[in-house]
Amino acid sequence: MNKQDFLNELNQRLELLDPKERRELLSDYQEHFRNGIDAGKSEEQIVFDLGTPEEIATDILSERNIREEQVAAEYYYVPRKNQNANRSVSKQILIGVGLFFLDICLIIPIMVSLWSLVISLWATVASFFLSPLLFGVMLVFGADFEFYQMFVSIGLVGLGLMLLFVANALTKFTTKATMAIIEWHKYAVKGGGSNA
Repeated sequence: MNKQDFLNELNQRLELLDPKERRELLSDYQEHFRNGIDAGKSEEQIVFDLGTPEEIATDILSERNIREEQVAAEYYYVPRKNQNANRSVSKQILIGVGLFFLDICLIIPIMVSLWSLVISLWATVASFFLSPLLFGVMLVFGADFEFYQMFVSIGLVGLGLMLLFVANALTKFTTKATMAIIEWHKYAVKGGGSNA
């Protein structure tokens, strides 16, 4: 490690310090390098004598009661070009055909089942809410009044209220799932990134 690499890494590891204090510390270490070079040492020997920037930064931060976050020392992010950014028309067609067969065999039956369940659940909730109205219509048209019928219609309204929450949650889930599948199809066919 040479002088510049040492000072850059030390600067990076001391980012938690006040900028003025950090500049002073880096200036001190630059002075160490000047003195060592004047004494005939190489930059590598000076770095060896001083220690690693990680050890120095840890000591400095611990003296000031500053906790350093653990960062992997040898990890560097290297951005890569999106390989799928510009898919050709033939690739898009092949992916579309593959998605079509996946949809026919798996996704469409599942989504039809989910949406059928949502619709039937909402129909059940509506019929439970309408049970007192149907009870009233029966009485108007001359049906015999029975107390149990009134209590059953009240119970159905209560059950409808409980099912209302289930129907609402299932509707939200199914809507999100449908939208996620549509977005995934666009992403897969177009190539992802900003193209989708």
